[in-house]
Amino acid sequence: MPYNIKNSNIKLIKRSNIKLEKLKFAARAVAKSYNKKSLKNGSTYIDYGIPDVRCAYMYKYSTLHTSMVTKYFRKLIKKKELKNKFTGSIKICSLGGGPGSDIVGIFKALGVIPYYNNRIKQVSVLDICDGWRRSFEDIMSLLKHGRVKDIPETFISSKKFKHELIEVDLLCPLQENAVEVISNADIICMVKFVSAVLAKKKSIDALQSLGNLFKPGAIILFIDNFRGNVLESIENTFQQIGLQTVLGPEHDTYVKFSKSYEKMFGCPPQTAAKVSIVGCIKILTNNFIDEYFISNSNVTCKDEQKEGLINSSISTDMNENFNTYYDKYTQTELSDFHNNIENKLIKESKELSELIDAIHDLLHVMKKVKDNKWHTHPCCQCH
Repeated sequence: MPYNIKNSNIKLIKRSNIKLEKLKFAARAVAKSYNKKSLKNGSTYIDYGIPDVRCAYMYKYSTLHTSMVTKYFRKLIKKKELKNKFTGSIKICSLGGGPGSDIVGIFKALGVIPYYNNRIKQVSVLDICDGWRRSFEDIMSLLKHGRVKDIPETFISSKKFKHELIEVDLLCPLQENAVEVISNADIICMVKFVSAVLAKKKSIDALQSLGNLFKPGAIILFIDNFRGNVLESIENTFQQIGLQTVLGPEHDTYVKFSKSYEKMFGCPPQTAAKVSIVGCIKILTNNFIDEYFISNSNVTCKDEQKEGLINSSISTDMNENFNTYYDKYTQTELSDFHNNIENKLIKESKELSELIDAIHDLLHVMKKVKDNKWHTHPCCQCH
């Protein structure tokens, strides 16, 4: 599994004294929250401040997300438009990046290229859920100590390398440190982020304001669900904020089989997702900054969210601490896709079996024909 998720999760399980029964319950709750029926009902909330929920989520989804980022970012950096793009230090920003799965994917994409050794100086995850902080720190520790496959121990300099997770609602006025991170980032990941916020009021305006903060020359990797017209919803926004497409748009069914620990979690990990991929470079400078979008406080916005959460007909029975609630982003319905693959394999196996039976029958008929010929023309055997 990428970046030793199993070992990281076992460490989390032991540290938090998580019982297997609770872990299996959390895995079922996370999977149920992201299934097709649940997604149609609207936005739900999962508390990633709870260790067993974080552990279950990382097992279920993080491996696939990391692998997707690795594959498509490698394709992106090979584009001629990005040749000699990174000549100095590199800062990476992941929007809605949770535990840092996207960051690991970028590292794995660059780690096999010696040129990028010691070039990454800072990584930042901007996420509404501060509950991810402990898992994020665990993953960063693995990276810094060279315990991740395909990433050399010397890839980053632990003395110069900085990492941070900033708790922030990216649809609300941003505090100064979040603005600074976004506006100075060389690489920006938007993986399953847009689908998380698309249903919110003024989300398109907020996304455009975020894009206006991207600096000229910044590289943007967008990966999101194919279903729901996520890409189509923001293509115009990409143009308005001055993004030039250098990769895609591509629509792909990404499959990544990973080891299953069903005895521990009670369910298999996600192994496939149908996604849309776009790689862009910021080419225009925006001559204005949305003053509303920059603020030293986002208390008002959180208060509005609390009211919306209280009035919502969709909730969970998990921890009531609002600061750890994370607005669910739309996962590709793996269960449906997994079932489709399974059904397809069953169908193909059945068809293959029928074909073998048909060939067997044909051979039997040919044998009979041959036997009939032998009885009719016994001299044919002499030729």
